Amino acid sequence: MRKAIATLFFMFVSLLSYAQVREGNAENLQPLLQDVLIKAKQYSVYSSRVDWTALEAEVLQRNNTILSTDDFVRKMKLIFQAMGDTHGAFYFNGRRIRYGNNSEFKVRPSLLKALEAGKPEVKAVILESGYGYISVPGTSNYDQRTCQQLQDSLCSLELKDLKGIVIDLRLNEGGSVYPGFSGLNQLFGSELVAYSANLDGSPQSAWSVRKGAFLQGGRQAVVVKNGCKPNKDLKIAILLSQITASSGEMLAVAFKGREKTIFIGEKTAGFTTINSEFRIGKHYLGIASGFITDRKGRVYFDHVEPDVEIIEGDNFTDLREDSKVQAALQWLKEE
Repeated sequence: MRKAIATLFFMFVSLLSYAQVREGNAENLQPLLQDVLIKAKQYSVYSSRVDWTALEAEVLQRNNTILSTDDFVRKMKLIFQAMGDTHGAFYFNGRRIRYGNNSEFKVRPSLLKALEAGKPEVKAVILESGYGYISVPGTSNYDQRTCQQLQDSLCSLELKDLKGIVIDLRLNEGGSVYPGFSGLNQLFGSELVAYSANLDGSPQSAWSVRKGAFLQGGRQAVVVKNGCKPNKDLKIAILLSQITASSGEMLAVAFKGREKTIFIGEKTAGFTTINSEFRIGKHYLGIASGFITDRKGRVYFDHVEPDVEIIEGDNFTDLREDSKVQAALQWLKEE
């Protein structure tokens, strides 16, 4: 399988900024459809359940008729719909073409307000003596500097002195998996944190952390300089929301199976496939090529569920008034 995509596709992904092609100067779109079909057939995790002969007959034209942009978009959507791939997308002249428009998805006002206030940033604070908090929003950056900044923010909490920590993934809409897996590497409680898996749940490659490094299938993806060690009895509360998605969901899964860990909030967005990326000309294709499993082998085909469901009560400006943070703090204090 092509290397797992570092930058996963949800609302937070960075779009390619090409001007819309004018109809009079449109490129030949038939080869694009052919290339997408070839890669989808080879790499899609759903490939075995698609009738590719029927799909090709429906999508590809057998003459030299020039496709209109509208016909191209419609046929590209058919490919994703035939696969049942809700996470993948084709980025075409500034447009994102995907399975559906998700118009029925309504973001709760408190989350929407936090997003509209500006790009969420990492925030690390002490809630009270012995208990810390760190928010980990999504980012499309996966360079070593970004990963190290998250590690440094975590270590600013004096990790060895903490009894418990709240990891807030409520505003993590996805992006790169690298910062979260490397920047929080010493919190997972084990080297092995997850696997990639096929449609039938069979493991493909192990995801692990070791001395600041994040490894996929044994190959180092990124490494940070660890600046602190946690208390060995550290308790962790993970906060989830309806917009925790993609790499945010994968980060949550990496904590599944860790002792002294609880998940609070609501079920996540349901974009738990691992996408592979392809450049096709000046365009960009992402295809769901695998699923994520936790360290014990449980496959997450859609959502990540909380242990304690709390829907409302978010307050990102005053954590003392945030019902989920306070519920987490209460659990962290329990013997």
